[in-house]
Amino acid sequence: MIIDAHTHVGKAFWGDFSPEMLLNIVDNNADFLICSNLAGIDWYTQKNELDANLEMLEASKKYSKIKPLLICQVERTSSCEIVEKLIKENPEFIGLKFHPEFTKLPANSDKYDKYLELARKYNKPCLFHSDNINSKYASPKLIYEKAQQFPNVPIILGHLSMGDINSKSEAIKLMVDSIENNKAKLYVDTSWLELDEIILLIDSLKNTSRGDFTNRILWATDTPVGEINQNKNYYQDRLSNFKQIILNNYNDKNLLENILFNNAKKLFKLKV
Repeated sequence: MIIDAHTHVGKAFWGDFSPEMLLNIVDNNADFLICSNLAGIDWYTQKNELDANLEMLEASKKYSKIKPLLICQVERTSSCEIVEKLIKENPEFIGLKFHPEFTKLPANSDKYDKYLELARKYNKPCLFHSDNINSKYASPKLIYEKAQQFPNVPIILGHLSMGDINSKSEAIKLMVDSIENNKAKLYVDTSWLELDEIILLIDSLKNTSRGDFTNRILWATDTPVGEINQNKNYYQDRLSNFKQIILNNYNDKNLLENILFNNAKKLFKLKV
């Protein structure tokens, strides 16, 4: 089985992505899709926190393959009452989603605290879009700084980071530091990573001073954001290439199964 840990629906700057479009792109290449509503973090749509998340919830109830994340409008709201009410009343929501780069709120801002405290209270992972290591909004450095203030909250570096191998290498160093010094529960998804970067990531987390921490790695694609990510054949080819490179480099079916499915299942407490 396969879980894609980073997908989207919703009308936004990037396009108008229906649940049906997402499911068509993925087809039979994944069994479950961890998904958020782009409309809730986009200046173009300006859909409010409640409406965006109710729309996401409706899609998940219509299609059991979709597992929803709560979009959090940290930069717009003065409290997280809406999100807490949604979590309490709808156990379908399996985590929280933040996009510091697009909402222009630095990831180390105190405004995130009330949401992360809510994540701690309800034991929910948090997916952060992470951008270039030098980003003033979504640098992995800023996300790591915030994660250290909430060391019991699992925080996922979406994409690891953006940019070249140097940016991603720096983000990997942060992940290793978080593990070896037990400073935070950082996870990472593989969306937008090149195959050589995925190998670097696996090698680094496989050989920490505390042992193998490849359980922190989640298969993901960020579908359908980006023109190439709206291509059905590209999705299938990316998955096939990922499987091949893992087996070629490690000859480890358990490692492959864990990254494709078991790690996300455990992290998000999916009963599948």
